[in-house]
Amino acid sequence: MADEWDVAQDREPLSWRVRRWAAPIAMAASVAASITAVQWLADDGVPPTTPQWKDRRPRFILTVGETGNSAPGDGPVPWFQVRPLQADVRTPSADTVMPLPSAGEAREILAGPKGTFVVAAFRKEPCESRFYRFGLTDDGHVKSLKPLRGEAVPALVGGLAMSPDGDRLAYTTTSCTGDTQRPAEPRANVSVLDIGSGHTRTWHTAGASVIGEIVWARNSRTLGYTISDVHPGASLGTDIRPGQPDLLTRRAIQNVTVHSLDTDAQGTDLRAGRTLFHRKAGSGTVTTAVMSPDGRTGYGTIRKTQPPSTVVFSFSEGELMRVTSAIPQKPDTAVVITFVSADEPRYACLNGLDSFGRVIGGEFMARQSDMAGCRSAYAY
Repeated sequence: MADEWDVAQDREPLSWRVRRWAAPIAMAASVAASITAVQWLADDGVPPTTPQWKDRRPRFILTVGETGNSAPGDGPVPWFQVRPLQADVRTPSADTVMPLPSAGEAREILAGPKGTFVVAAFRKEPCESRFYRFGLTDDGHVKSLKPLRGEAVPALVGGLAMSPDGDRLAYTTTSCTGDTQRPAEPRANVSVLDIGSGHTRTWHTAGASVIGEIVWARNSRTLGYTISDVHPGASLGTDIRPGQPDLLTRRAIQNVTVHSLDTDAQGTDLRAGRTLFHRKAGSGTVTTAVMSPDGRTGYGTIRKTQPPSTVVFSFSEGELMRVTSAIPQKPDTAVVITFVSADEPRYACLNGLDSFGRVIGGEFMARQSDMAGCRSAYAY
């Protein structure tokens, strides 16, 4: 798509607010770990409220695995923890759930509708993932924790997204090769689990590709996602580490495309979904591209180097993308932009162009990021 964009600097994208935060580039290592905190920095440390949510603020934060406030040797790592956020909640830790027998490591946690939560757990031997659902009592204690219906998934799962009606769980998978030197070629796919019946349906795509930004439309039938092609054999350089030449090989990301899929229609082709946004080439790197709740429009960001800036844009099916703002980036600074829904909760991870954190700065890296996934969720 050409760079002759329709610029409207005075508009915010649809029903989304944009926040900016800048820090010295020397703090880059802590920036990634602090994105969640940065998102709500202007709201005194808690997520922002919206009129549609009746000015409710979250009462608890739920976090899988290490929380950062436990010293080494404190004992087994909890499966997940529930901690209070508001001043009127006095207990330092509302609840702690220790690892369940044979359940594996809790890797992602997602807040769903009607006060429910889903945890994705992973075992290396045998390589499989399982989903568990639970609720919370008024004082933050876990209740009714049990596995979802359906067989174990023989892969690592990511990119969780719950439909607004709570009936379906969407996710993607990556294979368990066990070979860190020559990992399997990435292949975009999406599965949808019918929570009531346990039935799973899967869509695939050919060619080296990644998928991310998986999210449902408000009709609980249309699924949005972003597919990006991984350029075959296009090594852009390596982060040299003895004994691991292939682990961090970088390859170009191309053809970033947002699709909108009718999950009740026939077929298994992931690219058969309607195209809402496509960017083949042009200056700058697409860093975010997400479908909106209406299933026809969306928003995103592009990082540009000349001049250094972050471009915020919106898009609609069949139309050119529309720039809504351009945020200059000063030398030696980093910019983090977070979109906050003013309409309804999305019940989705929405954690980048690749659900497993392998796309950084427009490049695919074979190693999964330790920061990938939904590590925290909020209870209202």
